[in-house]
Amino acid sequence: MNFFALIGKPLKHSLSPLLHSISFSLMRYNGYYFKKEVNEDQLNQFMEQAKMFLLGFNVTMPYKEKVLRLLDKVNKKAEEIGSVNTILVKKGKLIGYNTDFIGVRKSLEFFTALEDKKIAIIGAGGAAKSAVFALLNLSKVTIFNRNYGKALNLAKNFGVEAEPLSNYKKLKDFDIIINATPVGMDGKSIPFPPEVIKKEHFIMDMIYKSLYTPLLKEALKRGASVVNGLPMLIIQGLESEKIWIGKAPKWNIVYSKLITKLNKFN
Repeated sequence: MNFFALIGKPLKHSLSPLLHSISFSLMRYNGYYFKKEVNEDQLNQFMEQAKMFLLGFNVTMPYKEKVLRLLDKVNKKAEEIGSVNTILVKKGKLIGYNTDFIGVRKSLEFFTALEDKKIAIIGAGGAAKSAVFALLNLSKVTIFNRNYGKALNLAKNFGVEAEPLSNYKKLKDFDIIINATPVGMDGKSIPFPPEVIKKEHFIMDMIYKSLYTPLLKEALKRGASVVNGLPMLIIQGLESEKIWIGKAPKWNIVYSKLITKLNKFN
């Protein structure tokens, strides 16, 4: 059996083990995927151990940027983004990739057109970096963040615009709004006052913990179109499998099976 993992903290609500279990089953692939909460002071040790017993692993918050310094090689796109979510173990070397940006672009493209749209990205962390990279050369991107300096630095790196989140009223002028922050994972919080949402908006929340986050519920009330982070999670996960084992099933088949299982659990 071949072993794969997800590292980060916290991981209590992660669906990645279920997602990969479904995928491996569909492919009749002899693989096992587990999650492992790792403290920051354990990160170096885990990376060394991974070389001995894993074929590959995923990285989530808060380590997508921190693992860069611990890798033997980084794929060019992951280097440009400055964030890694997928690591291949090959001949005792750790090679970093980013499949998040593919997840963002493909999941959005499935639901709405992206070319020449005005897109606002809320946040300036690893998830926001992947979203910006995914949409470069397709759309006009602006980063909104509470810490304006952080947004400005990220915007300069990618050649896009930046705004402090205090200017949230400007969100009315955008076609698509993407929440790339963890705000809403508690089931209560919303990253910006929802009165700026219009029925013409398409709202994506990268959080997948619930099908409808507080932001998406408010958007639906106002007639906007919405998608949560589940399609993105599945697409990036299957892209990871392509890197590890060279194949993966179609994402929409995995999506339907995953939704069925989640409905049984709830």
